[in-house]
Amino acid sequence: MIEFKAVFLGTPGWYVHVRNGIVVAENKTQKAKVELSAAVCDTLMISTSRTLITSAAIRQLVNQGIDVVFLNRRGTPIARIWSPLVNKTVATRRAQYEAMLNGKGLRAAVRIVVCKLHNQAAVLRYFAKSRRLPELREESYIIDNIADELRSRLKSSSDISPAEVRETESWAARRYWSNIAAYLIPEEIGFTGRNQESDDPFNLALNYGYGILRATVERSLILVGLDPYGGFLHAEKSGKETLVFDFMEQFRPAAVDKPLIANLSRIKLEVVHGFLTYESRRQVAMVILESLNAPHIYGKRKRLLHEIIREEAARLASYLRGSRPEYMGYRAWW
Repeated sequence: MIEFKAVFLGTPGWYVHVRNGIVVAENKTQKAKVELSAAVCDTLMISTSRTLITSAAIRQLVNQGIDVVFLNRRGTPIARIWSPLVNKTVATRRAQYEAMLNGKGLRAAVRIVVCKLHNQAAVLRYFAKSRRLPELREESYIIDNIADELRSRLKSSSDISPAEVRETESWAARRYWSNIAAYLIPEEIGFTGRNQESDDPFNLALNYGYGILRATVERSLILVGLDPYGGFLHAEKSGKETLVFDFMEQFRPAAVDKPLIANLSRIKLEVVHGFLTYESRRQVAMVILESLNAPHIYGKRKRLLHEIIREEAARLASYLRGSRPEYMGYRAWW
C-alpha cells in the first residue's frame, strides 16, 4: 500500500519558493517549514489567497509530478496545475465521448449510484452497531433495497433515463441525511439535513471535505486519460466537471461522511461570516486526508482508499475502451 502524500497549506503567510534547488514552503509567522519533493508529496493543496508561490516553484513541482491545487474558502477546487503528459489520452477520451451518446456511459453511472446507495447504507449500519442505534440498521436496509431495485433495471435491460436515476439518488439521499441529522449530529450544531448552501458547521465541513475528495478524484481521472468534463449523469454545463461529480459519488460516504461523523467530537467547527475558520478547515482537511490513507477491504485484500480511487478510475477507463465487459463500481465494507 502506497500512502497518498498531500501537503495542505490552509493558513495565511505561506511562501513557496525554490532554495538551493529544493522547493520549500515557509511560514515565518508560524515558524514552520516544509520541503516539497516527490518523495514526500503527491499534491500541494493551497486553500488561502494569502499564500505566495513562485513560477520557479511551480515549474519544479510539475516536473516532479506534483500537482498544485487551489481551494476556495468552501473547499471547492478553483484551479489546478499539473503535467500535460498523460498516457492513453486519445483512445480513452474517444471511447468516453462515444459512451456519452451510446448508453454505455449511463450504465456505468447507474452502477456508481447503486454503489453510492449501498455505501450510504453501510455508513448507517456502522453507526447502528458502534452507537447501538437499531433504528439506523432498519433504515440501512431500506436504502439497500432502493439500490437493488435500481440495479435490477440494468439486469432486465429496461430503459432508464438519467432523470430517473437522479430522482432515485435524491430520494435515498434525503432519507440518509435525515437519519444522520436525527441520530448522529448533536442538535446544537443545527444540522437538519444536507444543504450545500447552509452555513451550519456540519454542512460547511461536508462541503470542504467533498472539495478535497473532488480534487483527489479529478487527479485520478486525469492520470488514466479521462476527460473530467465529459460525464454521463450530471447535467452538462460549461465549466462543470461532470465526470468528476459522477465518479466521486460512490466515494463520498467512505471518504467524507463516515470519518467526519466519527471525528465530530474531536474537531472544533467554528464559523465566521458564513465560512469555517482557518483552523476548522485545517482540522477537516486532516480528517479527510487521513481517511484517504485508511485501509479498506478491496476484493480479497486491503488497499488504501486513495489507491482504490485510482484503481476504479483505471477500471472505468478500461470499460469505456472495451477492455472490460462492465464497470461495477466500488462497494465499501467495514
